[in-house]
Amino acid sequence: MSLEKNVIEEQSINEVNYELLKKQFPHAVSIDENGRYVIDPQKLQMSLDPSLAEIKEDGYGLNWVGKKEAYHNAFTKNYKVLKPLKDDSKNWDETENILIKGDNLDALKILRQNYFESIKMIYIDPPYNTKNDGFVYNDNFTTSTEQTLEELGYDKEYIDYIENIQGAKTHSGWLSFMYPRLLLAKDLLKDDGLIFISIDDNEVAQLRLLCNEIFAEENFVGEFIWQKASGNQNDSNSIAISHEYILCYCKSIEKLSLYNLPPTKEMLKTYNLEDEFVSTRGKHYLRNLNDFSIGDRPGLHYDIICPDGTILKGNEYRWRCDIHTFNWRIKENRIIFEKNVSGWQVFYKQYINETKEEIIKDKNGNILSYGKTADSLLLKIASTGDGKKDIKSIFGDAIFSYPKPVKLLNHLLKITTKDNDLILDFFAGSGATAHAVMDLNAQDNGNRKFICVQWAEKTPEKSEAKKAGYETIFDITKARIDKAGDQIAKGDIGFRTFEIVEDQKQKIYQKSLEEVNQDDLLSLMEKPDISSNEEILYNLFIAETLPLSTKHQELIKDKLYLASNVAFILGDITSDELVEALKDKKECEYITVYSPNISNDKFTLEIESNISKLGIKSDKLRFRG
Repeated sequence: MSLEKNVIEEQSINEVNYELLKKQFPHAVSIDENGRYVIDPQKLQMSLDPSLAEIKEDGYGLNWVGKKEAYHNAFTKNYKVLKPLKDDSKNWDETENILIKGDNLDALKILRQNYFESIKMIYIDPPYNTKNDGFVYNDNFTTSTEQTLEELGYDKEYIDYIENIQGAKTHSGWLSFMYPRLLLAKDLLKDDGLIFISIDDNEVAQLRLLCNEIFAEENFVGEFIWQKASGNQNDSNSIAISHEYILCYCKSIEKLSLYNLPPTKEMLKTYNLEDEFVSTRGKHYLRNLNDFSIGDRPGLHYDIICPDGTILKGNEYRWRCDIHTFNWRIKENRIIFEKNVSGWQVFYKQYINETKEEIIKDKNGNILSYGKTADSLLLKIASTGDGKKDIKSIFGDAIFSYPKPVKLLNHLLKITTKDNDLILDFFAGSGATAHAVMDLNAQDNGNRKFICVQWAEKTPEKSEAKKAGYETIFDITKARIDKAGDQIAKGDIGFRTFEIVEDQKQKIYQKSLEEVNQDDLLSLMEKPDISSNEEILYNLFIAETLPLSTKHQELIKDKLYLASNVAFILGDITSDELVEALKDKKECEYITVYSPNISNDKFTLEIESNISKLGIKSDKLRFRG
């Protein structure tokens, strides 16, 4: 312990342990009204082994039927790999943006390995579970599913119930769909990261409870009300629904940072005066200290002495602040006295950068921007009609239903992200989030990057999308990002595309001995079925927690690659070739060997002693595959 440390301010062991548990298991630990630390053993058991958790599941809500199975589904081993699709990409060698084709649950499991606690902002627009959105819970109920449920402790009655809700529109099914995805999403957020989730009345109550459990209730940031229309839509039997919700949660309320919106033209017109404090407080306007329109309180009546000794009697005036605030404003040179034919008037200076916003400064301390604190009411920002216009401007026709407007997403990006932040949307839909990221970068010269995930859901027959030649929603996603980038034509407008595919050998490993056939055995004897070294390389990036946007050098064709601080050996090379290729690569700190492609046993045995010539220790050597 440092001798300079203030022991009084040190946290107790209990406080330290509580914070550690709270970060990992926010739903299982709390502090009661008496300040005592409390652990819910069953909720903690859910996080460790749901099969042993004794949680009553008797309806939808936090204890809906199928909850343990949904939790289990989030953290079961992933047997999928990523296949790079260069022909479906744009500016592959330059871009840092990522587009993934496939089921978002599989994608999140993969991304959790190399983007753990790396995402600043997540925005998703999931199915609303309404009669019009086409959502039904996964109807792939198999023998292995039933076996899993038995292992998790479900009895026959509950297994039958879960099977019956497959393919049906139920709250339980929707919760089981969202639960594992949000659990994984939480792990991807940085400590100061946030998630925004669009939803409507149908599931907003359930979603709020679910997020309280996953992200912890104290990490609830706010519920935005988005005015999506002018109120002339008959979405219910009795009233015209003109709004939706956007729930916002953060990873850690202690680390939360939100930026203010840039000042509007109207604000700049209002805040147009300068004084000696302009460099720190910004511009200001004068506001009359006397106002009889505000509520009357005894503390607002006091005498004020003007510069010539005139006393403004408190019984004749109602000031906007109490005497203590007035005296502070006098001391801080914030009060202005003006005399006209009617007598003395008292004003106070309202500074533009004192509206709870964060001041953005350059290296010299000069204010670059300040603005209005974000409001929970998103009124007249953008409508569903604007989302349709965005689509029409790209495709010439409304080929996608209910896309979120770029202006709305830009609004959320402005209050959440800066510079090189990474944004994830795993319900990418038409690609509006990617469009918004590129658009905002073009506006403020930012370098935000996006990761978007969309599965190849078939477009409806006779739909405008099908008529236009788009067979899947993913085709629309990719086309929009591509075309929007061409329109923006500034900054990083490219994307690397990957597809989630089955790892056939891993599927065989999952089979029981009775299920394995001759073809399976022959397949296991063959070299890896991953189709190219590049495909192997990008999946090794995941194993080594490197971003999918990582650039790499091919040092020896088809055999040796260098990416970031890791050298990847993907084929047979000699020890001399390895040492020669890496001797000048000072950035190389780790060696990863893809074992299935190495047939030279001698090389494998000698590699530890050979990499020592490069100053790389054996604990920096890894064998994969």
